[in-house]
Amino acid sequence: MGVDSMLQQTPPASRGSRASGLARYAGDATPPRSSGSGSSENLDQSTLTFPASDEDNISVVIRVRPLNEKEVKASDDEVVQFPGNGQLLLEGNLVAQKPRLFSYHAVFGPGATQTDVLHFSGVERLLQLAVEGFSCTVFCYGQTGSGKTHTLTGPPGLFDRKPDPLDQNHGLVFSSFVFLFQLLSQRQDTHFVLKASFLEIYNEKVIDLLNPGSARKPLAVRWSKKSRGFFVENLFTVDCEQLDDLLAVLEEGMRNRSVGAHSMNDHSSRSHTILTVHITSEMSAEDGVFITKQGKINFVDLAGSEMTKKTHSEGKTLEEANNINKSLMVLGYCIASLSDSKKKGGHIPYRDSKLTKLLADSLAGNGVTLMIACVSPAKSNFTETLNTLRYAARAKKIRTKPVIVMDPREALILSLRREVNALQEENDTLRNALQLNASASEPSRSRKTSAEKGRRRSVSGPVRGEWSSGVPWPDGVSPDLSKLADLKPEDLAKMAEHFLRENEALRKENSDLFSTREALLRDQELVCRENERLLRKLEDVNSVCCRSPIIPARPTYSADKVQAAQTEAEVWTNPLAQSDSSVYGPKFKEDIISERKSGKPPHRLPDSIQKELDKRRIGVASKS
Repeated sequence: MGVDSMLQQTPPASRGSRASGLARYAGDATPPRSSGSGSSENLDQSTLTFPASDEDNISVVIRVRPLNEKEVKASDDEVVQFPGNGQLLLEGNLVAQKPRLFSYHAVFGPGATQTDVLHFSGVERLLQLAVEGFSCTVFCYGQTGSGKTHTLTGPPGLFDRKPDPLDQNHGLVFSSFVFLFQLLSQRQDTHFVLKASFLEIYNEKVIDLLNPGSARKPLAVRWSKKSRGFFVENLFTVDCEQLDDLLAVLEEGMRNRSVGAHSMNDHSSRSHTILTVHITSEMSAEDGVFITKQGKINFVDLAGSEMTKKTHSEGKTLEEANNINKSLMVLGYCIASLSDSKKKGGHIPYRDSKLTKLLADSLAGNGVTLMIACVSPAKSNFTETLNTLRYAARAKKIRTKPVIVMDPREALILSLRREVNALQEENDTLRNALQLNASASEPSRSRKTSAEKGRRRSVSGPVRGEWSSGVPWPDGVSPDLSKLADLKPEDLAKMAEHFLRENEALRKENSDLFSTREALLRDQELVCRENERLLRKLEDVNSVCCRSPIIPARPTYSADKVQAAQTEAEVWTNPLAQSDSSVYGPKFKEDIISERKSGKPPHRLPDSIQKELDKRRIGVASKS
């Protein structure tokens, strides 16, 4: 049976169904708890629309696996009990220790099925939020061999052959993909684009599971100033138009991820994996404007914390265990810092690990996060189970601020449209209130003397006037404000409507005047700048002496010419006032050109000529 036929046979959960919300438990609400059978009939729940406010806590659910074969053979005792109401009771490891009681959003016992976890953990609600444009994350946390990978992707070897779509052992990822396409098929008015990526963090190196290559070259994790978050550079992304495309991404990544074996788990994940599905939706709003939302959902399978004394790790496995424990320790520090109200706003060590860098937005950012803590009920794993439950209790205190991821320009348009709609509704409300008051109230009619009535203008006949903005008065209403007490309610309503129109016209005129004023100010600024530019240009022109290419500003004279001038007239005439033929001959020009080429300094004028020039300048200045 194909995937398409499976989609047709499996009806989507309705909004009012018990699988449509994220389970929250308070007071007498009964949480989803597992019984011996683990069927959905034995699970009660209380739903709450999510997110309920601007801020919301990380949702935490617990899944307790059954005892494995080794624990059964060793006759290991169970130290976990299920009182109900989302509570879990952990018995003491020693006789003197008191039991510890923990409370979470949901607790799944050993008999809970994969379908129970899908319906009652809140994963379906996160998928709905991702379609709406939120950034959502589901991650599994716990010790090695506690059932994290089984919860997310199913039992080992499931993808070694072609998977059966109807297999009940499929994990949350497979079932979530099916549910996601069911949601998309119901939104016929919206265009969706899906893209998926799959990576692993192995020994603090980011490896692309969809394009690992022969050398498994690590990718760089960088900071984005635009999105204010970390991202993986050159990560391979696959366009997914059909459900089979998403399933192919899951299968390819599961085949390429790092898996090892040790004494506690024969199929131990040796790396953290992050499978991301980007959901871009585009829908038409009013006036042909398209609103684009960019949601996503991350499925994070964390490698389990290991105690080397129990796993007996050596060599390469020991190095992997050390890197896993290091990154999980940094994650624990981040969870502890975020959950502590005293450290709110302080430093969070996200940069100490590649894992916490990529999970920073999910832990305390703008997304919606679900934590599935997987634990073992065995007494031999008491310490690891207690640590996991403590981390889960701390994570439950972390608060995030879910927001819809949109294009900034489209978000501004949407915000302005909402503001306009709110103002229009307020305007309509005021109009209706005014009309109701005018129709319900009877104005008091005071009796006037005949002299007063004669001095005032009657309003009985149809009078038309015009206000300053050109808005005409309604028929039968006069602008004589002294007779408001004598007007009928209908006339008062007409007058009020006229004032509303007048107010609207004045607002429009005021807006136009402001626009004109701004345009004039801009033009004035441009004119001022142009004037300054022209003034600077004029100053530059005045500071430059315009000289002839042949005649210098102060011509040079030879001794012979000076002597001839003194004997003949004793007066020096400005050469510029005479023609070239009368004063300057060819030889004089050649002398000037030769002196310029020689580079010698020009000769000084004789004192007699300089004195005569000074006298003439003084005489001209006194006459003027």
